[in-house]
Amino acid sequence: MGNTKQPNRTNIMKIHHTKNSSLIILMACAVSLILAGCAEVKNPPRKNPFTFITANHLFSVDFIDPEHAFLVGFNSSILSSTDGAKTWQFQKSGTDFNLSDASFSDTKTGWISGRVGTVLHTSDGGTTWTKQQTGVDKHLFALTFVDSEYGWAVGDFGTIIHTSDGGTTWHNQSTGEDRIYNDVFFVDRQTGWTVGEYGLIYHTSDSGKTWVQQECQDIIPEYDETKWELYPPSLYSVYFTDTSNGWASGMDGTIITTTDGGKLWKKVSNPAEADKLTLYKIQMINRKGWVVGQKGKYYSTQDSGKTWTCNSSSTDTKFWLRDLDFCDEQNGMAVGARGTMLKTADGGKTWAMLSGIPLSMVK
Repeated sequence: MGNTKQPNRTNIMKIHHTKNSSLIILMACAVSLILAGCAEVKNPPRKNPFTFITANHLFSVDFIDPEHAFLVGFNSSILSSTDGAKTWQFQKSGTDFNLSDASFSDTKTGWISGRVGTVLHTSDGGTTWTKQQTGVDKHLFALTFVDSEYGWAVGDFGTIIHTSDGGTTWHNQSTGEDRIYNDVFFVDRQTGWTVGEYGLIYHTSDSGKTWVQQECQDIIPEYDETKWELYPPSLYSVYFTDTSNGWASGMDGTIITTTDGGKLWKKVSNPAEADKLTLYKIQMINRKGWVVGQKGKYYSTQDSGKTWTCNSSSTDTKFWLRDLDFCDEQNGMAVGARGTMLKTADGGKTWAMLSGIPLSMVK
């Protein structure tokens, strides 16, 4: 064994180095070939089909004119646009509460209502927002201003508050009943309506000093002693074009209308009744009208609400739509869940999704 020749350590290292060098060269050539092959295949970058300006639920839109719009919603969100919804700016609300509704008397002067008696005011287009003292701690679900001074806000526990000085002071006009008022609308400083749960409708002709209850007999269920008592469907929206002609919408696809200021309300047959889904917002301009609701439901009318057509496919969403606002017969916006924003420039025939998840991309 002493004569057995042992391999030299230096030679072993040289052999290993030579093998490793060859392996590295082969691997480098392989990588180069792979990269060269990939370079010949031109794959366009994948486009994200979802566009989000915000992911927060949006509860209200005030589309003041074709250029100016304000949106409010969950997590104290306030967004504004001054270029026809091409770009949006987030504004500081100064509160942590959810915001429910917005009403502007012009492009600079506006108010926002929200939870726990919140009312915010701006006189500079939303650059700054100031909290107003409302004197109530109830949730304010809706508000409306007919000019820069006269406004009303409504909410739960029968809350109604009114200002005649732009919100410097607010006065309580609550009815005292434990009911939720979901919407309020005034056509002038004296004449207005509020609607709410269980088909409630109240009317005032003296700026809210007194409120008179109105009813739509068509939506009151017939009482049967052998069954549980049923209640009329809650109403979520009310809209009048003048002191006589008005409409309201709500649960179970309900649409009702009046031509005499609410003395007589009549139920309108429409395709939304079959779906039994809530219709959150209704609006009319001249003979054209629109209504939106749960699961992206959208209906329109061309004859002052006598007949309605389902146009839900044009909104391209299954998320609820909580509000819509047309500034004229052609230009409108609708907002809803998960930051959904829709805009139309042709009277609601087609809608462009500015923010949200298009249904056509998730099928």
